[in-house]
Amino acid sequence: MDLKKDGVTHVDDLDNEFRQARDAVQLSEEVVHVKQSPWKIGMLRLYGCLTIAYLCGCLNGYDGSLMGGLNAMKTYQDYFNMESAGSSTGITFAIYNIGSIPAVFFCGPVNDYFGRRVGMFTGAIIVIIGTCIQAPSVNRGMFLAGRFILGFGVSFACVSAPCYVSEMAHPAWRGTLTGLYNCTWYIGSIVASWVIYGCSQHIKTDISWRAPIWCQLISSVIVALGVWFLPESPRWLCAQDRMEEATKVLARYHGEGDESHPIVVLQLKEMQNQIRQDASDKKGWDYSELVNTHSARRRLICVLGMACFGQLSGNSVTSYYLPVMLEKAGITSESTQLMLNGIYPVICFFGAILGARMTDVAGRRPLLLYSILFCSGCFAIICGTSKLAQQDSDNKSAANTTIAFIYLFGIIFSFGWTPLQSMYIAETLSTSTRAKGTAVGNLASNVSSAVIQYGSGPAFQNIGAYFYLVFVFWDLIEFGVIYLYWPETKERTLEELSEVFEAKNPVKKSLEKRGAATVLNTLDVDAAVVEKMEH
Repeated sequence: MDLKKDGVTHVDDLDNEFRQARDAVQLSEEVVHVKQSPWKIGMLRLYGCLTIAYLCGCLNGYDGSLMGGLNAMKTYQDYFNMESAGSSTGITFAIYNIGSIPAVFFCGPVNDYFGRRVGMFTGAIIVIIGTCIQAPSVNRGMFLAGRFILGFGVSFACVSAPCYVSEMAHPAWRGTLTGLYNCTWYIGSIVASWVIYGCSQHIKTDISWRAPIWCQLISSVIVALGVWFLPESPRWLCAQDRMEEATKVLARYHGEGDESHPIVVLQLKEMQNQIRQDASDKKGWDYSELVNTHSARRRLICVLGMACFGQLSGNSVTSYYLPVMLEKAGITSESTQLMLNGIYPVICFFGAILGARMTDVAGRRPLLLYSILFCSGCFAIICGTSKLAQQDSDNKSAANTTIAFIYLFGIIFSFGWTPLQSMYIAETLSTSTRAKGTAVGNLASNVSSAVIQYGSGPAFQNIGAYFYLVFVFWDLIEFGVIYLYWPETKERTLEELSEVFEAKNPVKKSLEKRGAATVLNTLDVDAAVVEKMEH
């Protein structure tokens, strides 16, 4: 009797496996043949939602050009008795990133417990508070306190927003849509640069540097109000067992209102399967999931690498110290420095937008590898021409060549790296560890940024143009690390990347073409059953 029962149970289990395999194969084929359009009503709605999250990128970009521009203004220097380069300037720049460091320990739990929208709202409110302290500063201590609070708030925004964008983006255009998030850094940078230029030309009192700081309120107020009109991330909803809400969000923004749309059904099945296997998002203060498996450690290598390399490749120097770099190249006029400081983010923005689109065309690895090689070459030339310009102030050719290659560096870095800085980190993390992993990446990014921003001031003051040689060789080291350890992530859903990182050699696995086997593996369906079914 027991044998019969066991036999029946075994047959039922086998039938169930066959059905699951058949459904998985059929679903993967339906997804492949679905015609996608970026101009459907659901996609247009999605763009509107992502716009609010993109404004969080503007917050960070605004400060990048704000302090670089203020540092070149005579009214600012005189009010605080500052120099354009030196340790006092370095700590003023770095305190923003130092403020971001303690926030990292709260960003992950807030995002995991309360959702991505609350994370963005929290960051925006803290930025508003920091601005209201920094802008009316009457002494340097008050100014530094405001910048510390600003950094604390921006840290929340820089964790919550990219998580939200990557989790809301349609799989067919995830690279482009997620890449655009970091491109908005330049929108904030452009606004800051030209506000500062206008104020420096027409206002000769301390209002000239206070007004640009007050303008930080614009995007933060819009974010604080706008997040409550957004849907919550479907992956976060799924992790909270709110499947009905997650289904409705995916159907509205990915499936044109159809809950049975193949792309909606596939994502829901993949999300459910991954979250069922790993629910660390419900352990708010437990960060061990980032290191306790081979897959997790390989993901963390990518997160920490992108976080650090994204600040140490020379881009932080060109953002915050561009007027100083121009001064070293023989450009001493405040007006000219501020004008060139305003033009720089404009051309970088166009490079970043093009790069965001190319992430889904060329892939992530080629953009990162080729662009960092070019950046190394740019700094080698900048080093030589800056030295010539310093030795002979009448050597206009050297000065102009320096400016040209500073701009060329900005365009290439923006094209190859800016779209990927937040996107690659969010992509390489699983749903359950995305918020905490992004927070850890933000910590590494801010530590790296604080070091380079503080160290660059004294470096320019003491060794001048030779400082550029650091980036020549460091960028080559980055090339080697990326080539060996960073896998390709295009053309896979976020859940399907688990197959890549669980492989013995993730880079090699990522370069294999995605097929039905990828979907089967993600849905935890035994490929052997499919082979039997086909025969």
